[in-house]
Amino acid sequence: MSSWCQLSILTDEVSQELDVVLAFAREFELDGIELRSLWGKAFRDLSMDQIREVRKRADDAGIRISGCATPVFKCDLDDAGQIREHTELFARSVEAANVLGCEVVRVFTFLRRSHPATADELARAAQHFPPLLERAREAGVIVGVENEASCIVGTGAETKLFLTHLPAGPELGVVWDPCNVLYLEGSTSAFPEEYEQVADRVVHVHVKDARRVGSKPAQECVELGTGEIDFRGQFRSLKERGYRGWITLETHWRTVRLDPESQHLPGGHAFSANAEPASRICMAHLRQMVLQ
Repeated sequence: MSSWCQLSILTDEVSQELDVVLAFAREFELDGIELRSLWGKAFRDLSMDQIREVRKRADDAGIRISGCATPVFKCDLDDAGQIREHTELFARSVEAANVLGCEVVRVFTFLRRSHPATADELARAAQHFPPLLERAREAGVIVGVENEASCIVGTGAETKLFLTHLPAGPELGVVWDPCNVLYLEGSTSAFPEEYEQVADRVVHVHVKDARRVGSKPAQECVELGTGEIDFRGQFRSLKERGYRGWITLETHWRTVRLDPESQHLPGGHAFSANAEPASRICMAHLRQMVLQ
């Protein structure tokens, strides 16, 4: 649809029913959909048969799969059992990505412990990534590290420091979500200040909007374009830097307010109950901004 990037939406920001998601994607002339939760199941709980069904039905609709939104390493840095479980989950997610024909497998960097994250926390988090990178190289996929306010890597600056502990290669990149910066206390702008820290490593982009009150963390998302993020500037910079990847709408705002738990743990029927009306509004804004 766009001449310089590819547009998609997270499945559960429309519906838990694949037919509804695909119809939305076709109506808005999207290039793809990003798989998070579907049929009331989180990505991690979808069977391989269901993964194959998603691929077949998306292919039939002429829609690609833009990414796998896994919860990998959204766990405790000191819990060896959870880390083993999440490493195994990553392996299964890579298999799913290959079936789906998508390139980016989104992961996190363990639950946040301090603000800002300490140098030691960033280094310790990075120590668990080499096995993921090796598997990604073998499978031809990209480990996409998302900056996430509830995790150790939340800002652009933290992402940059985290990446210094790992070899730079095509199998590692950043899933940039400027809005997630606003869910942390601070006064730096998501764009351009925090973005400039990671601009050359961005392989995937998530889009939602919010606003802080002073330097206090944002509490909830708002209609895209009504918050404090300069998305027109953000998209212009991406385009000028030669970005040609996916821009995925992660609405998070609702015309009927979401409860706090659903906001921060997205997925399932409750999260998707009133999603489509808000996503229609925000996707119209996103298309207009990207096509400018």
